[in-house]
Parts: sequence; structure tokens; C-alpha cells
Amino acid sequence: MHMNSPISSRVVRTICMAMVSVVALMVAMNASAGDTLKIFTWSEYIDPEVVLEFEERYDAKLKFTYFESDQARDEELALSAGRGFDLIMINDPQIDRYARRGWIAPIDEDIVRNMRHIEDRWRKNFEDDTSYALPYFWGTMGIAYRSDLYPDGFTTWKELLEPAESLKQKILMVNDSRELMGFALKSQGYSANSRNRKEIEEVTQILRLQKPYVLTYGYPMLDETSVMLDGTIWAAAMYSGDVLMLQEIDDRIVYSLPEEGGLIWADYLTVAQSSLNKKLAFEFLNFINEPSIAARQAEYVYYATPNAAAMELVSQEYLDNPVIFPSATDLEKSEYLEPTPPRIRKKINVVGTELFYQ
Repeated sequence: MHMNSPISSRVVRTICMAMVSVVALMVAMNASAGDTLKIFTWSEYIDPEVVLEFEERYDAKLKFTYFESDQARDEELALSAGRGFDLIMINDPQIDRYARRGWIAPIDEDIVRNMRHIEDRWRKNFEDDTSYALPYFWGTMGIAYRSDLYPDGFTTWKELLEPAESLKQKILMVNDSRELMGFALKSQGYSANSRNRKEIEEVTQILRLQKPYVLTYGYPMLDETSVMLDGTIWAAAMYSGDVLMLQEIDDRIVYSLPEEGGLIWADYLTVAQSSLNKKLAFEFLNFINEPSIAARQAEYVYYATPNAAAMELVSQEYLDNPVIFPSATDLEKSEYLEPTPPRIRKKINVVGTELFYQ
């Protein structure tokens, strides 16, 4: 029997109002979530003024989470199946792996129109670069050292991996097993991408013998608290642009791209497949590739920009810096780290675990 009493009407109205309130709350929460982009990246890798400009223009917030190494990023994302972020900074060898795992989404070129400013060589290093990843910066990895504490300096990887006695507990090495193995291989004249088990075993032993000279495996801070500044560390494997940041504080820090050749890297921004804010994420990619924004970014981060239009707006000092733009000869001897087969990757990771944690 249907009863249309005043009590039942009030109940119905109360239930309806409650439902409306719940829906309104859900909409508000979704709107709030849609206005925030969660970015997984390196620290000190974007100009704070560029962040503020994006937030004001799009009425949005950028929330940053930082990783210390490519390996640490991969491990964290593996635990969450690639979830938890809207934008993920990755290195070139991982683009194909991330795409195959379904962690990253194809770029919407109708929104990211400023992709047209990116030089083709940086978009097409690897198979999936064009459709899944947007080049952010590129550079080299070499040796940073304190010229006042170690005036002999470094011209080769071999000098760092088979160090002088005075360097005992004065070296900092990266805690990324793939990079570590890459320049260990180059120190012996092999390719950084060698798949030869004998060569890998040989340089593994060299890394083991070097360990007593290594104070820690990690990466130095890039501010006044850096171990490169207080004299704790005399030499470290470092990225080119980071050395320039430290040189602004202390010009006794020198960067050497070893004679055997350094490692060439390129970082890419990708949009997470699990992101609920893909449109805003693509807007961000488009925004940071506006030539004027990309030029400001380049001058702030001090890495080489892949944005050809931005190169016309940067200072001559930036263009002439050999740390940012090595000679053609030095680049010819240097190598990208290419994707490795699972069996080789597993072996390299085991070596890293032994060095870092035992």
C-alpha cells in the first residue's frame, strides 16, 4: 500500500537531499582531484617560477614526488603497477617497457601541439619515443671532482674505478646498477651496452675491488649541504647539469667527460595510463614546450634542451658551455644505455644489490 503521509514525504525529501549532498560532495572531490597533477620526477628539475605560472594559468596545483635514481623509480612503480601519479619522468631505455606494461598513455598530439618544436633526433631514439614520451632534457654522465682536494684530476673512468690510495672513502658512486655497469664496461674499452657475460663478469670484479674506496652509493645534494662542497667526497659519478649547479656555489668542482666516452642520457615526460587528469597532464606537456618556457627551463636546470625553438632564445653563455654541449668527438665516443634482455638485466641488478646493500 502506498502511503502519502506528511512523515513519509519528509523522509523522502530528507533522503533526496542527502543524496544530492553526497553527489555534490563527490563532484567537488573530483573537481579538486582534477585540478591537481601529481608528478614523479627528479628534484630541482623544474623552475619554481614556471610551476607558479602553470598553476595560475590553469587554476591547478602541481604536487611533486621525487626519486633518487632510475632504479628506485622503477621499483616504486612496480609495486603500484604504475599507479599513483599523473606524470612520470622516465629515461629513454624504459619507454618501451613502460608502454608494454600499460603504465603510460599515448600522447594526444591535438593537445600537445608544441611537440613540433622538439628535434626529431630526441623524439626517435627508441621505438616508442614519438607516441608515448616527450623529451625533456638530455646530457651526459661523467666524473665530478674537487680540483683543490684531488689536483691530479680524472681523464678516464679507469682512474675512478681503479683509484689512487688517497681516494679511499672519498668516492661517491651512483646507486643505479645499470649506469654503474655501463661506465664500468667503458672503463675497460667495452660497450656500455655489452651483453657479453665474460666482459660483465670482468667489470663486476673491478666494481667489487673499488667498493672499499666508495664512501656510499647514491647521489649528492645540489645545494650548500652537498658532500661535494664540504670535502667529504672528492670525486663522484654525476650528471653534467648537476655539476654546473654545484659549480655556481664552488668553482673548484670540475666536470670531466672521460676519454673512453661518457653515458648520454635523455629524460622524457610521460602521462600515466591510470591518470584521471590526462587532459590537464597533456596541457602541462604543451605548456612546458612553449619556446619561451622551454628556454627559461633550460637556463634554470642547465641541461641541454631538445626544444629547437627554445635554442634560439637562450643565452650565448648557455650555448657555448662545453659541459652542456660537449664536442662532436666526445659525443661520438659516448653511448646511450639501451634496453637490456631480462637475463642480463637480472644479472646487473644482482651486482647492484650486492654493492649497495652488502
